[in-house]
Amino acid sequence: MKVSLGIDIGGTNTVFGLIDRLGKCLERSSLPTGQFSTPQLLVAAIANQATTMLLKRSDLNLIGIGIGAPNGNYLNGTVEYAPNLKWEGIVDLAALFKVHFNVPVFVTNDANAAAIGEMTYGSAQAMTEFVMITLGTGLGSGFVSNGKLLY
Repeated sequence: MKVSLGIDIGGTNTVFGLIDRLGKCLERSSLPTGQFSTPQLLVAAIANQATTMLLKRSDLNLIGIGIGAPNGNYLNGTVEYAPNLKWEGIVDLAALFKVHFNVPVFVTNDANAAAIGEMTYGSAQAMTEFVMITLGTGLGSGFVSNGKLLY
């Protein structure tokens, strides 16, 4: 079965799981984001746990990785000057994950990722215009107009 690794990097916790085509989470784990002093260490820990999940489930085939992160830049695969992370400057998060996995990697703002999720699987499926507001360690927003996410 084809699955994606979905990752939500937050200022406090990072949650990730193996997700099927219908949006069902088949395996799930989390890590305290602040425990890792660099993005490289966080990525290595996620990769280690995700690889363990995949080895446990030989029926699953990883085809891609989607990451929601504070100040995630969809066009560049980067996290840029995230105010609620210890990371400094611009971090090429997509490249860090490609070191561990040979699949496409997509990075976006965590609120945009939430908006895509609601539009695809959640309560906004029938909506073409809406705003997604996220509240956590930080505050975020994702805007959908004419059925498309605005970047």
